[in-house]
Amino acid sequence: MRDVDLNGGKYTWSNNQLDPTLERLDRVLMSDKWEKEFPLTNLRKAPREMSDHNPLMLCTDWEMKKETRPFCIETSWIRHHEFLPKVRAIWEEQVLAKDAVEVWGIKSQEN
Repeated sequence: MRDVDLNGGKYTWSNNQLDPTLERLDRVLMSDKWEKEFPLTNLRKAPREMSDHNPLMLCTDWEMKKETRPFCIETSWIRHHEFLPKVRAIWEEQVLAKDAVEVWGIKSQEN
């Protein structure tokens, strides 16, 4: 477990005095497994309104994660008796595209 870094300041609590005591009392811990699943996790401190503690927002920024699985072709697919006829059928099919790159993109998404 490790402490998630705090964005927006060092402290999460104040005694609300003229000469305040400031402390970081509130923390969020994450495991290695969580960090691997959500590598963009961050902790944001929101302004205090009615409490002596700052609200904390744990953000995974999931929608920002741009992870795609790399394409891997298995040799057994190429050796399968239906492989070449299937490739031929896909590439002979007509598609509407602006250029060869777009044709490639459309055809590589089929089937």
